[in-house]
Amino acid sequence: MLSYQHTYHAGNHADVFKHIMLSAVFAGMQHKEKGIMLLDGFAGRGVYDLSSEHAKKTHEMNSGIAAVWPMKPKLPDPVQRWQQLIQSYNTHDALRYYPGSTALLAFMKRPQDRLLACDLHPQEFTALRQNFPSQRGFSLHKKDAYEALRAFLPPKEKRGLVFLDPSFEDKSEYQRIANAVIQAYAHFRAGVFVIWYPLLPAQHELEMLHTFQDSGIRKILRIEASGDFPSMQMQGSGLLIINPPWHAEQTMQQTLPWLKETLFGIQGRTMYRWLVPE
Repeated sequence: MLSYQHTYHAGNHADVFKHIMLSAVFAGMQHKEKGIMLLDGFAGRGVYDLSSEHAKKTHEMNSGIAAVWPMKPKLPDPVQRWQQLIQSYNTHDALRYYPGSTALLAFMKRPQDRLLACDLHPQEFTALRQNFPSQRGFSLHKKDAYEALRAFLPPKEKRGLVFLDPSFEDKSEYQRIANAVIQAYAHFRAGVFVIWYPLLPAQHELEMLHTFQDSGIRKILRIEASGDFPSMQMQGSGLLIINPPWHAEQTMQQTLPWLKETLFGIQGRTMYRWLVPE
């Protein structure tokens, strides 16, 4: 949706959850030397200023990065990796900037990997270009994510990680993202697809989950984490991961209890299961 700007929500519990898990997926794929094409379909501006008026209006970062930022020792590997990214954008232990998925993938990218970041929102894309200067193996595209799926898949590398986290402001987005990924998977069955979704009272995600269950795609991992946030409508979020790397499966399963305890507390709820039982 072109009305949506993530700067109001940057660094909240959903961002922390999805970016830590995304880092685990990408690291799991990097156990093989062959290059990977990375497609960030809803890149936004890539880096967010937590001191902006938009961020201060909602204070959603208090449910996520503000709670995790002071914690340094004995962190799970994906959290340590993500913390290194956060530290690279902030100085003297002062937290001001929150790097999003594009920054995370660029931070972890190896020379043999290739990153494509897409966004159609005019303001967000302008900011994306300002935040990421041109560099080899990293290109920015003012494209709709759905157009990008058709244009860039399958990749020449024959290995790819596709990350999709639309705003879901319109309830039709749930069905649209499911249909688009199912179509893309038909052309790129070896690809790893990571789809983020919010957990809201209306439970519109259930229609999307049913569509994936009936799609014929078997290897879909479902991970969710939620809690009680009185000031927020979104109480948690989930990820569907098609073809998760084996190394990432282990790491995510081990990291989920830490995320539950740190972000969601004793009342937190988590889920880790295959969408379609074996």
